[in-house]
Amino acid sequence: MKGMSTQSAPKGNEWLATVAQNLSAAGSTQGTATPIPAVQDCSIFTSVSAGQGCVMPGSGVSIGEEYIVANHGANALKIYPAGTTAQIGTGGAQTAYSLAAGTAIRLIYLGPYGWTQGG
Repeated sequence: MKGMSTQSAPKGNEWLATVAQNLSAAGSTQGTATPIPAVQDCSIFTSVSAGQGCVMPGSGVSIGEEYIVANHGANALKIYPAGTTAQIGTGGAQTAYSLAAGTAIRLIYLGPYGWTQGG
C-alpha cells in the first residue's frame, strides 16, 4: 500500500540509548585505549589524562548505527577505530580522532571502512 512503512514498530527499549557515564580514558595507542562495547550507544568520559583515549567497537555493530562519545575530561580524548583498516572520517587507518575537552561527537558505523561523523 502506498505510504505504508515496511518497518515494524519498536518492541520494548530497542530505541533507547544505553549510556555509560563517568568513564576513564586509558592507554596511548589503539591497543591500550579503553574499549567501547557494541551495546553502549553513548559514552561519557569524565577522566581523560593527556594522550589517553578509547576504541570504537569493531564487531557486534550494524552499518548505520550511531554512537555518541562525550568528553567531559580535562584533556583531548583520542578516539580510535577498531581493527587494522578502519578509520574515523578522513583520518588514516588506526589513526585517532582528537575530541576536544568539553565537546561530543556523533559517529555512524560504515562497516569495515570505519566511522563517519554524523551531522
